[in-house]
Amino acid sequence: MKARPVDKPQPIPVVHYYGEQQGAFTPDLMHCEALSVRSREHQFTIKPHRHHGLTQLFCLTRGKGEANIDGDSFEVEAPAVLVIAELCVHDFLWSEEVEGYVVSLSHSLLKQQPGQQAILQATRILQDQQACAELAEHFRGLWQEYVRPADEQRALALGSWLSLLVVSLQRWGQQADSETGQHSQSRASLHLQQYNQLINRDYSLQRSVESYASELGLTAPHLNSLCRQLLGKNALALVHERLLLEACRRLSYTIQPVSSIADQLGFNDPAYFTRFFKRQIGLSPKQYRQQSEV
Repeated sequence: MKARPVDKPQPIPVVHYYGEQQGAFTPDLMHCEALSVRSREHQFTIKPHRHHGLTQLFCLTRGKGEANIDGDSFEVEAPAVLVIAELCVHDFLWSEEVEGYVVSLSHSLLKQQPGQQAILQATRILQDQQACAELAEHFRGLWQEYVRPADEQRALALGSWLSLLVVSLQRWGQQADSETGQHSQSRASLHLQQYNQLINRDYSLQRSVESYASELGLTAPHLNSLCRQLLGKNALALVHERLLLEACRRLSYTIQPVSSIADQLGFNDPAYFTRFFKRQIGLSPKQYRQQSEV
């Protein structure tokens, strides 16, 4: 598969589906379609974009592709299931024989589902054949119900298929985490998960660790202890990592001035933002952007 040429940074579209400025969801608060349909419309090349307020689930049943997720490129081949979290910058180059399903879920709907936190926050890939075979059946059932003529049972049927899909994703995700030595769900990991959710919501507000801890009903030392225990880093490091991730996204994919990016991320002084960025990355924001264009 040929490598894609790198274009100059452009604004990152924030869209509902594939590079299209769709206004809103249907009353179902979801969208489900065959992967090949919109991919074929775009010559199997999906340009960089991200989504606000939704999570996307991809089920690849045939073919392969090159995925670029937040700057990391890798090959993905059927069978596979991808979870793309909110505001994660992603693009794809699919093979022409690609088949599967894409489900876009509004967070207002996803939050009603049991186990939704397992797929709401984290971008991940599952390539276990047994897991993907089971999940493909759930994707297919959801899609068949979504495209059939509507009747009075539609909402109930869609909800049932979605719940089954979400629960299965949670189970297989936990099994994969267990097999790779990651910690299982516990009170400590739940606090950490909630902390990450707050950071994702408020990273640009430059909140203190103390304020986050208070909202979680913890003390700052306790929160720091949890982060060190589970991740080997303190609580402030997680805030800085989230700021840095967003800074890198905007430097790589937009043409906004560094001063504007600094302001959007809560830095009153662009010079301080530059020092913060260089301390974390080893390059100034300008140098990082130039490197991204190469």
